Amino acid sequence: MSQKAGPVVSHLRFAVGDLEPGNRVGTGGASCLLALDLLTATDPKNLAYASTAATVAVASTSRTPTGDMVYDRSIRHPDEDGLLARLDATTRELASFDALAASHALFGEAAAANFLIVGAAHQLGGLQIPADAIEEAIEINGVAVATNTAAFRWGRAAIADPDAFREATEPARRDRAVTIAPDRLFDGTTFYGEVQRLLTIRAAALIDFQDEALAARYIDRVQSVWAAERRLTDRTDLSEAVARGLFKFTAYKDEYEVARLLVDPAFVDDVQAQVPGGYQLTYRLHPPVLRALGRSKKVGFGPKSHATLRMLAKAKRLRGTRFDPFGYAHVRRTERVLLAHYTATIARIVADLSTESYDRAVQIAELPEMVRGYEDIKLRSIEQYRTRLVELGVDTDF
Repeated sequence: MSQKAGPVVSHLRFAVGDLEPGNRVGTGGASCLLALDLLTATDPKNLAYASTAATVAVASTSRTPTGDMVYDRSIRHPDEDGLLARLDATTRELASFDALAASHALFGEAAAANFLIVGAAHQLGGLQIPADAIEEAIEINGVAVATNTAAFRWGRAAIADPDAFREATEPARRDRAVTIAPDRLFDGTTFYGEVQRLLTIRAAALIDFQDEALAARYIDRVQSVWAAERRLTDRTDLSEAVARGLFKFTAYKDEYEVARLLVDPAFVDDVQAQVPGGYQLTYRLHPPVLRALGRSKKVGFGPKSHATLRMLAKAKRLRGTRFDPFGYAHVRRTERVLLAHYTATIARIVADLSTESYDRAVQIAELPEMVRGYEDIKLRSIEQYRTRLVELGVDTDF
């Protein structure tokens, strides 16, 4: 339920007549499991309360960061599909949906998410309490009665009429083309597993960022790492790290990319979902070129400027050329140098890759995760990145 100060796990036992003392559910004794936080629910010690014979589970796929994830942004949240598979393997029946997103869509707040889960669990037969008794308890409690009652009923609808639930909780989106990296870019490659997944997603993103030629160079560079790694070990840590790090330094957020993202129909749809009718968008931006000219505050780019943003997004082919008006800024030159240095460093590491040097190679390949933020913040994080490179014995000639 809560990860801010550690996970919270609650037990509830009820029965007609005499009940053994204690409220704790025994191993394999849970008839219902409400997974409001998938990370906590799929912890082995909590899965031990479930059984494939008797346990009905309802899970929210909402991501709740742990304290470690908040403190260290390099720690990634596990994939929901894997967590759900783990939960499904230990229960009799499983239903799942994003309870926080559904609660926001239905009620404009997150507080009702828990009762959406309770309603779904009741409809699945996991809670052997009459629905009117649950609603009576909500009323007796006297807190947000109308909202919690409606959430309980919508949770039941999520199971009884999933199409209606999706229609009410998922905003309608315009059909739009989704970029898919063409198969020809992967001709001659031998990727599989997580590296294949990473490359498929990031190659498509690089096509949107620039073009197919850039995506092809990215794939070729990762393939060279992959081939060297395969000759040495079955591990894929190095290839995964390079796939992430090389992409991060390649697809930096410059003026062209920011403009493209702001006029992306997917972004506009997200805004519409959060603020219905919010068509007259004004973006508060502080481009480095204006900062260099002495502008100390952000500038509002209103609806009349959106056509200019669309033109700027299409001008991305100027990126890094002598005709790029933004490319002469210090931060943009530094970003290009970072990419060149990382590419050269990885090439040297791969050329001398051995069993003894492998773990150090992975550490170096993962370092781009240290570079975060924009402009001055990014430049400061680059100094920290440089210091760490030196600690690992890498020349920092940039």
